[in-house]
Amino acid sequence: MARVIGHVDLDYFYAQVEEVENPSIKGKPVLVCVFSGRTEDSGVVGTANYPARELGVGSGMPIAFAKKRLEGKNPVLIPMHHQKYEAVSEKVMQVVRERVDVLEQTGIDEAFFDITESSADDFSRARNLAASIKTAILESQGLTASIGLGQSKVVAKMASDFSKPNGLTVVTPESTYDFLSPLPVIRLYGVGPKTAKALEDLNVRTIGELMKADIAELERLFGAKTAAYLHNAAAGADDEEVAEKQGATQLSRIITLKSDTRDADQALTELLPAIDDLHRRLVSKSISFRTLSAMGILTDLSAKTKSKTFDRPVENLSECKGEIRELLQELASSAPKELRRAGIRVSGLSEKGDQTSLTQFQ
Repeated sequence: MARVIGHVDLDYFYAQVEEVENPSIKGKPVLVCVFSGRTEDSGVVGTANYPARELGVGSGMPIAFAKKRLEGKNPVLIPMHHQKYEAVSEKVMQVVRERVDVLEQTGIDEAFFDITESSADDFSRARNLAASIKTAILESQGLTASIGLGQSKVVAKMASDFSKPNGLTVVTPESTYDFLSPLPVIRLYGVGPKTAKALEDLNVRTIGELMKADIAELERLFGAKTAAYLHNAAAGADDEEVAEKQGATQLSRIITLKSDTRDADQALTELLPAIDDLHRRLVSKSISFRTLSAMGILTDLSAKTKSKTFDRPVENLSECKGEIRELLQELASSAPKELRRAGIRVSGLSEKGDQTSLTQFQ
């Protein structure tokens, strides 16, 4: 089975959050800046929206230089507010997490995800899922995002960069070679200017040329590990898995039901292997949780959640099946459509210490 991997990238994130909060600035050059405080204009641009980028201003540019370039263009300069952006990011990532098999957040505004199971290895279905994720982000937070789909992380990341903003680029296994081969080697995920220059000295300027490069020569220049990565990545064939990051604030599992339903018992029966898998993960990492949630993706691809927070940390998820059934029942009976997917989430995580089993305070 070929994998279906996605990459979601929120467009000009900080500046877009400010536009949503204050729609009157949309269409103007907007700069979210990191002010040093030494002088009024000291510091650098953190993020620029697209009108500003079209005028030659980008992230990392000194604020004073950016203001000169935007003179007469009515620019809007806003100090960076990290807590605001982190709060929005958390909400967006939860929207995505509820619609994918596995989510690996790699930054405040981007993440990889795996939808191999939920799309049944079908890139047409995967496109629809990705489109529903974009719609859900827009409806939830008012933000646009660019998504790329491919058979690997490398392809997905490059696909999400291919059409911005608000893009959706799907690279099937059959179209991977045609997509990658003409691109400059500097566009390959993980290749920086120094590596690109070294490859250029070998007359390797495109990813297609890198595919055909002598592996022994690559090993001589970069070592066996990097050479293997370059060779595989150029073919879109890297096998790195999408994995939840350690230290996550929540863990979840979600499945596609065998048939659409409102029957909580049916959903719970099909969820049991996922519950057991998540239980093993919690035990292996010595993690407890405070909040248990049942998640549902409806037939119209909208998401619903019902949650219960316990008085004390719980370490045994396998003892919570009664609570999971009740939450699923609440979710199914209140939802306007049948359940297409169902899942569970635990949050309020902590390492085991002075904790009590659920049965001790029921």
